[in-house]
Amino acid sequence: MSIERRLIAREIRLLLSRPGDVVKPMWFLMLVISMVPMALAPDSDLLSEIGSAMIWVATLLALLLNTDHLFRDDFNDGVLEQWLFFDRPLAWLVALKLVTHWLFYVVPLILITPVAGLMLSITGNVLGALLVTLMVATPALTCFTALGAALTLGSSRSGMLGVLVMMPLFVPVVILAAGVLIRATDGSEVLPLLALLGAFSVASACLVPLAVAAALRLNIGGSS
Repeated sequence: MSIERRLIAREIRLLLSRPGDVVKPMWFLMLVISMVPMALAPDSDLLSEIGSAMIWVATLLALLLNTDHLFRDDFNDGVLEQWLFFDRPLAWLVALKLVTHWLFYVVPLILITPVAGLMLSITGNVLGALLVTLMVATPALTCFTALGAALTLGSSRSGMLGVLVMMPLFVPVVILAAGVLIRATDGSEVLPLLALLGAFSVASACLVPLAVAAALRLNIGGSS
């Protein structure tokens, strides 16, 4: 079995051993969204106006719930140290780890956002734009949370500390996504901002794994 297959098989085993890590962010998202109408009149037009932004922010917060587990189990089990001796670039293994994390933990969260959108009476075109922005932007957010987790690996409360370290990198993604949603609400052209958001994610996917690999080497005592 190749190294890549072994890594993916390990991720699947971890997922099956902790299904709550998938359900917990989804439950958090629905809980937050269900509380929004309680603060506003159920028939208020404000729900549909701010609903997409509320779902985006709630999804971002839900993504951060599993940040602490991103590298911690591999670090405690000595798997990260073994990565240094594989005949693969460490950045490539990190990228594969991030892809599997996005597929197994982030995509299921995105797929339930239409249910949250219906709860907030979001129109179809805005809901479509919301789904597209989440699919395009979450790879970049996953990369940034991984960098924060790698930089704070081994420290107590590493998940929260990593979020605080990487928070400035979240801002451009949120601003671009908000711009797309505002244009979709107004019926304006969204492709330019969406293309810029996609370019940001592609650049992050290409460059951030290199930084994550360097941070992991420092934390596990490997030589560069």
